Amino acid sequence: MPVSSSDRAQPGLLRTWRWRIAILLCLITTINYVDRLVFSVATPTLRDVFEFSNADIGTLSLAFLLAYGFGQIVAGRIVDRFGVKRVFSIAVIVWSIAGIAHAWGQGIRSFITARVFLGIGEAINFPAVFKSVAEWFPREERALAVGVVTLGVGFGSIITPPLVGWLIIDYSWQAAFVVPGLLGFLWLALWWRYYETPTAHHFLQARELAFIRAGQDTTSDEPRPAWSALLRQRTTWAL
Repeated sequence: MPVSSSDRAQPGLLRTWRWRIAILLCLITTINYVDRLVFSVATPTLRDVFEFSNADIGTLSLAFLLAYGFGQIVAGRIVDRFGVKRVFSIAVIVWSIAGIAHAWGQGIRSFITARVFLGIGEAINFPAVFKSVAEWFPREERALAVGVVTLGVGFGSIITPPLVGWLIIDYSWQAAFVVPGLLGFLWLALWWRYYETPTAHHFLQARELAFIRAGQDTTSDEPRPAWSALLRQRTTWAL
């Protein structure tokens, strides 16, 4: 269906569903970064409580990063196969529970377990975010949409130190893990209420759907590259 120039003059932020979706994705990216940074901000307190050495802190950081890195290798395929809404929901539940579980940590082993599950869950965030942006935005708006979504990285980094410091000082170090973890479940209520693909979205008007579909990429019939082919490329190793 052709889209006229007047149809392409879409209202901006908050007045169309695609930008509301972008803000929803920005919120979860903010929560994602808050959850992953709580441990770093709370490290001095955890050193005192559990007598963690520098090597212990390094091991705990490595546990998260390895799980996060390996998780991202398979995250894209999982999102493609099972869909953004379902996979993102499971990921947020996993990383939120893992974040909260830190509050019941008893030592290095229990913290390693929590860090690993946090990394696995959080690895889904950006593959799912970018898949959603590809589904909801025409090519000409995707760079701006990604910019809006990745504001969450900065917001999370700014919010975490004062939030965690306040929770530790006024409540406890356990609260510093529990409260951010609960934010994911609050976000899930909005996610399940308002997120669908554009073609299945109950509130999306036909005019905006036509605008989105007119700017989508055409489907390619090329097969997926094999891992053996990817590993022969220098860009893969650089990444």
